[in-house]
Amino acid sequence: PFALFTNMAPRNSCFAVLVASAALLSVSGSPVLSSRDAVAASIPRLPLRNAAVEGLTIPATGLGTGGYGAYYHNASAVTTAVKNWLQLGGERIDASLTYKDQVPVAQGIAASGLDRKSIFVTSKVGPGDPLGYNDTLSQFDQILSTLNTTYVDLLLIHWPGPVGSSTDPSCVGPKSSPRACRQSTWRALEVIYGSGKALAIGVSNFEQHHVQDILDLNSLVPSVNQVEFHPYWHEDALVTFCKQHNILFNGYSPLGAPDVSSKRLGWDLRQNSVVVGIANKYKRTAAEVLLAWEYGQGLIVNPRTKNPEHMKENMGFFDLQLDAADAAALAALKSDQPKVCPDPTKIP
Repeated sequence: PFALFTNMAPRNSCFAVLVASAALLSVSGSPVLSSRDAVAASIPRLPLRNAAVEGLTIPATGLGTGGYGAYYHNASAVTTAVKNWLQLGGERIDASLTYKDQVPVAQGIAASGLDRKSIFVTSKVGPGDPLGYNDTLSQFDQILSTLNTTYVDLLLIHWPGPVGSSTDPSCVGPKSSPRACRQSTWRALEVIYGSGKALAIGVSNFEQHHVQDILDLNSLVPSVNQVEFHPYWHEDALVTFCKQHNILFNGYSPLGAPDVSSKRLGWDLRQNSVVVGIANKYKRTAAEVLLAWEYGQGLIVNPRTKNPEHMKENMGFFDLQLDAADAAALAALKSDQPKVCPDPTKIP
């Protein structure tokens, strides 16, 4: 959900029960978990495989901080959103140098008062900065500096094609190609992973042939692929392919990015009559229905908002299980609408 979100149904009981129970005392008189810790404990964590340290898990919901549309125009909004998310019980933040938000993200983490080790931080290399081996290593130093941290939990290649100038002949020049650039950039991520400064590495916006280029290296396999995913745009074959290779699929724009889609494309997924009808049936919000639909397929999500009430919805949908007919009805909304975000299928 986003700042313009209007609640379409009462907030779910799961979150309310967790908060209420936190105020109670146990029989022995000792306090139970704080409301923040109770919410954090209610968020599932999924194991990361392949290029990830052993035992690493990722929270199933995280705060997206992408700067599309009219969202997050100032640093203070980012800082406040990150702080609120973490203090309400969220434990994952999705950032990127391209979003130009990492300094305020770091300030929000500091303002939350939480231990850095309890927060899962994702960042990405490119496409606002050049890809390629040496450029990626240099860019990662900037990531650590702007996030004011010594490591990231997950580092992704943000985009499958070379954008901007690069010093890598795999990415620019007569012998360059998108495939060679992807592979050279991945080699740099492997070095970063080997250094212990990224606990896991993966990709974003990679279609099947892009992922295959990494697999063809016969080396480390990405742990995550982060791709736009919602009822209007869902690549089921790509999800299946990723699952076959133990690559966790992370859906972004799970609500259809209504701050962008409503202005640029003329639709708001949360107002679709099928979505509204299912939300009314379960007495939940449209956002909770959309997030539950995605999580029910074994995916994790990155909804973004700066509204604390919407943040609660984005953490409190895990008790909602849609029946098969409702899940199928949402999947059937897939249309020929253009993607909200740039289309990586056009990258060779």
